[in-house]
Amino acid sequence: MKRILSSPMNASIRASERGIALFVGLIFLVVLSLVAIIAMRGTLMEMNMVNNVASHERAFEVSETLRSVPVALFNENVFNRGWPADSDFNGSEPSSDFSFPVGSSMLAQAGGGLRKVGGAPVNLYEIVFQTGEDPYHPETWMKSAPDMTLSLCSSGDTSCSSGGSADIWIRPDGAVLAEGAGGAQSTGYRGGGVGAASSGGSMYFEILSVGHAGNGRAVTMAQYRQVIHN
Repeated sequence: MKRILSSPMNASIRASERGIALFVGLIFLVVLSLVAIIAMRGTLMEMNMVNNVASHERAFEVSETLRSVPVALFNENVFNRGWPADSDFNGSEPSSDFSFPVGSSMLAQAGGGLRKVGGAPVNLYEIVFQTGEDPYHPETWMKSAPDMTLSLCSSGDTSCSSGGSADIWIRPDGAVLAEGAGGAQSTGYRGGGVGAASSGGSMYFEILSVGHAGNGRAVTMAQYRQVIHN
């Protein structure tokens, strides 16, 4: 029988092989840990991007929705030349003369959110440009106090703190007299005097809304035409 005898050299080789295996295992562990960390960072970044996009979309919807509130109030405010004398608006006109096409909770917010001038809510048709504002640069309007601040209430949220909010600025954008009607037009009289006497005119306003929802912020703007009837 042939017997293999171990020698000090063979023992040292086996020990070095075990050391190499441990070193290689540590290298693989470090590489896998780095891959896991990079993957987690990528996932967290994607989650933040998704949340930011969702917040921006929500803020855009809030801005668009609340921008329509002053539009719904314009006609009544212009026709009655003021606001109702109730606890919401604290105006001077009889409340029975108004029939706003928005809900009662939004009316209460609109009345409380209107900018006050001398303790009374500002009339939308009397708003003018403030000192330092440029009509052609809406970003300068936002340096002044908003003309209206509104919140969008979520279902079950009585404090209206989770649905988002919007600051709204309203600025004049010119006025146009109507061209006239009936016999005046048919005979070719289309002057400003004829238009004012027969058909009134139109006032134009720019409505700028800055919506906020979570970390999102969105700015929307639209022109509004208010018809003035004689």
